[in-house]
Amino acid sequence: MIEYNISYKKPWRHFIDFELKFETNGCEKIILKLASWRPGRYELANYAQYIQKWSVFSINGKRLKFKKIDKDSWLIECNGLEKVKVKYNFYANLLNAGSSFLDENQLYINPVNCIFYIENRIDEKYKLTLDIPSNYKIATSLSKKGNTLYSENFDSLAESPIICSKNLQHNSYEVDNILFHLWFEGSCKPNWKKLISDFKRFTQSQINHFGDFPVDEYHFLFQITPYRSYHGVEHTKNTVLLLGPSDDLMTERYDDLLGVCSHELYHTWNIKSIRPIEMLPYDYSKENYFRTGYVAEGVTTYMGDLFLINSKVFSWDDFIKTQNQNLYRHLMNYGRFNLSVADSGFDSWLDGYKMGTPDRKVSIYPDGALCMLMIDLNIIKNSDTKHSLHCVMKDLYTKYAKKEIGYSEDDFKSLCTKYGGNEVSKIFQNHIYGTSDYIPSLKKSIEIVGLKLVEKKNPDLLCRYFGIVSQISNNKLIIKKVEPNSTADQNGIGPEDIIIEINNNKNVKDYKEILTKSDNLVSMKIEKKLALKYVELEKGNYFKLLEFKKEYNISDNQSKCQKKWLS
Repeated sequence: MIEYNISYKKPWRHFIDFELKFETNGCEKIILKLASWRPGRYELANYAQYIQKWSVFSINGKRLKFKKIDKDSWLIECNGLEKVKVKYNFYANLLNAGSSFLDENQLYINPVNCIFYIENRIDEKYKLTLDIPSNYKIATSLSKKGNTLYSENFDSLAESPIICSKNLQHNSYEVDNILFHLWFEGSCKPNWKKLISDFKRFTQSQINHFGDFPVDEYHFLFQITPYRSYHGVEHTKNTVLLLGPSDDLMTERYDDLLGVCSHELYHTWNIKSIRPIEMLPYDYSKENYFRTGYVAEGVTTYMGDLFLINSKVFSWDDFIKTQNQNLYRHLMNYGRFNLSVADSGFDSWLDGYKMGTPDRKVSIYPDGALCMLMIDLNIIKNSDTKHSLHCVMKDLYTKYAKKEIGYSEDDFKSLCTKYGGNEVSKIFQNHIYGTSDYIPSLKKSIEIVGLKLVEKKNPDLLCRYFGIVSQISNNKLIIKKVEPNSTADQNGIGPEDIIIEINNNKNVKDYKEILTKSDNLVSMKIEKKLALKYVELEKGNYFKLLEFKKEYNISDNQSKCQKKWLS
């Protein structure tokens, strides 16, 4: 068993102190490894960069020799000892759903960030003792006795975040004899009655569609911030949700709360249980390349929202808003013509989740979700409403996940085409593995359930008039990307240029008001990296948008398909 003692002295410095003890099992040399990434975030994080001090001792306190042999591996000379002790600290000053954080109010640990495993002994049991204030509560899915936590192996530990705080608020609900916990850390006032009612509905709906739940207990761990935030990370028996501002939690941000929670709960089946073959098991030491990010996140993004309407937690307007958000993100990204959604997921290991090179790739979330919408509707049509994408996912669960078999790209495609036929094959060819324009296929697919696409004016006037996507940072209006062949592009305006005047007005943060009052010809002063540029731009219509709308006179067959879709 690997034994950990976790403590801290001055929480405002954000350093967590770790002491671990383990038996050498007769080995003269042992390699300790820290994960270089975390499941659910398919990019290298290199957590070893947050370690400030690291040393190793015999149980009697004698220092032992060690050396670092790569970016996150330490080689220890055991010198015939039966047991050794390692001490190190970890800088925990990042607060998101997958990080670790320490301050005067809480100790928050994602073990995959900061807990070591022994090479070739990843299945060893763990015991974690937390040295925390006596009035702190502990929220975690790990087995717990007092302040001591237990894990059967590193995989289980890596999947089990821990929040310790005196301010934790807790409630629970039960569905099909499974207990679901709700933990809130942060200044907020949860409406427990509303939360439990809505959570029961979408939880029950998801379980009904799969037939059962992969685990015997589940925890929703909320980090509620006073500022605007939105992030979720899935785990086998729990999820962490970062959301704010706290004052808007049960009002303006409530739909976002429901959306991210339904999404992360669906991950309990899809990616935590239904696993791509490339990630069974995880290799924490390097990239785990796979092309089915459109399944892991595209299906989950689509299904998370679909379950909110079929459980009657969301209204039609709430649901279609989520689909329009996916469509908006797709249309605002010209990467859709450069890299397919499958290859974009593969390349997350290259450039992560940041914007990066403009229009280089798409997102596995909205673009994957739109592909899954098209596949789902075509399965419904091809099967005369007998089947849907739910059947594909249930097959993956029963025939692969339950037998601990990873699925391949061909497995998923074969199941979809088995139920959906030739039209689904075309979607894979043209959109999942190709860069053909989504819109003709999308129009044809949504007609199945009596929907249409209508034009919508881009609400951002810099986008609409000139083809400029901008961001205000440090009181500067920075251009992030430009639509190819737009008037801005043709006049030599590019990413990272800064707009410093519009029509001789230096208060460019109010560009909407300025442009609303301006004539058809607009002057701009642009700060480039090495020069100033003056341009006159004629208003046009760029970054054109579309949105989903209901048709009101639909056929009986369209009505039948729509009912199946939303059931």
